[in-house]
Amino acid sequence: MKNYISTIFYFLLIVIAVLGILSLIDSDKIKPFSLFSDIVSQPEETPVIDTVKIVPQEETYPCPDSIQCFENYTAGKYPLDGLISKLLSGKKQVRVAWFGDSFSEADIVVGDLRDTLQSLYGGNGVGFVPMAAEVAGFRRTVVHRFGGWHTRSFIGNTKANDVGIAGTVYRPDSSAYLTYASTKLYKHTRKFDKVRFFYTADSASRLFVRLNDQQAQSYKIRPAALPQEIIVNTPNTWRVAMSAADTNAVFYGASLEDTTGIYFDNYSIKGNSGLGLLTVRDNFLSRFNEMLHYDLIVLQFGLNVAEPVRTDYKAYAKQMTKVIEKLKRAFPNVPILLLSVSDRSSRVQGEYVTLAGVPALLQTQRKMAADNGLLFWNLFEAMGGMNSMSAFVSAKPPMANKDYTHLNYAGSRVVGLALAGSFIHEVDIYKKRNKQ
Repeated sequence: MKNYISTIFYFLLIVIAVLGILSLIDSDKIKPFSLFSDIVSQPEETPVIDTVKIVPQEETYPCPDSIQCFENYTAGKYPLDGLISKLLSGKKQVRVAWFGDSFSEADIVVGDLRDTLQSLYGGNGVGFVPMAAEVAGFRRTVVHRFGGWHTRSFIGNTKANDVGIAGTVYRPDSSAYLTYASTKLYKHTRKFDKVRFFYTADSASRLFVRLNDQQAQSYKIRPAALPQEIIVNTPNTWRVAMSAADTNAVFYGASLEDTTGIYFDNYSIKGNSGLGLLTVRDNFLSRFNEMLHYDLIVLQFGLNVAEPVRTDYKAYAKQMTKVIEKLKRAFPNVPILLLSVSDRSSRVQGEYVTLAGVPALLQTQRKMAADNGLLFWNLFEAMGGMNSMSAFVSAKPPMANKDYTHLNYAGSRVVGLALAGSFIHEVDIYKKRNKQ
C-alpha cells in the first residue's frame, strides 16, 4: 500500500503558504485575517489616558462641540491676540511658519488651511516655495518646474549647518532653471504681486527674473554671509522664471505673496522628526525672522517618532525641548502651536488599528506643550481619535493612502478645514471680547 503521509504533508505546507500570502494582501473584496493571529503575540492597545491636566475652556466662551479648540498652556490668557488684531486690521501681512514632516509635505493640510483663511482675511500666493523638491509634481498650490539644482538637506546629515530655515540649501549649476506658475485649483493661488528670493553669496553677481513671459530683468546679488532677499514687485503675476547661472550664490527658496493677508510658509520635509531643526544655525533662523516677521510658529511632527509598541518618549521630549528653546531664541515673543501626532495604523489580527505608540506620544507632546508654555492642538482627535486613519482609508471615496499613515487630498481638506475652524473660533472670541 502506497504511503501518502509525505504527500499530505507537502500539500498542507502549500495551503499554509497560500493562506499566509492572502493574509498579507490588502483588498476590499477579501476579508482581512491573520493566519497566525492566535499564536503570535500582539501588542496591547494603549488607551488614551490624560497624564496632563487639559486647560479648561473659559466659561464665557465655551468650545463648541464641532470645534477642536486650541489648548492654551502659555503664560498669557489670549496668546493669539497680536496675530488676530494684525490680521483684522487688513494693513499688514500675517505670517505663520509651519515646520512639519511628510504628513503636511506638498501642502497637504496646509493648502486648504491657507486658502480658507485667505478667503476670510486676505492674501494671494502660497508664501514660501523651495528651489527644488521631490514632491513638486504632487503639490497642487503651485506649478513648479526646475532643473540643475544641487540640494543639501539636514535629513541624514547632521553636519549640514549651511541650510536655511526649511532645512535645505540649493546651489545652481550652469544649466539651472526655475519656474513657478499659478494654479486655479485654489481661489488664492491664481496670482501674486510680489516675489522674494533668499540667498547668500561669497561675491557679487546677478539674478535674472522673467515675469509673465515678459523680458527678463536683472537684479544684483550682493556678497553676504547671512541670508538676504531680492524683492520683485509686480501686480497680477501668474508666472515667474528665474536663472542664476555663473554665480557662486546659494539659495534657500522663494516666496510668492501679496503685501497684505495671511500666509503659511510650509517648511515640511519628509523624514523630519523635528530634531533636524537643531542643525539650522540660530543666526540664520533669526535672519529669516527679520525678513519675514513671523506671528506664529506651528510644529507638526510625530509620524517619524511613533512606533508600534513603544510608549516611552521621554528622550524625544528632551530633545524637542531643545528645539523649542532654539525657536524661542530665534523668534522672540512669537507664540508656538504644537500639533499632536496624527493617527497611524498597523495590522493586528487582520484589522488595522491605531499604533500603540500613538496615544503615548500624543500625551508626551501635550506635556511638552504644558512644560514649555505652548499652544496645543489635538490633531489625533480632530481626525476622529482611535482607529480614525483606518476609517479615512476605508471611506468612499478614500481620504487616506493605503500606507495607513498619510492623507490624500480629500482627507487633507477635512483636516485643513478643521484647523481653519479652530483659528476662526479664536478670531470670533477676539471680536466678542473687543465688541467688533
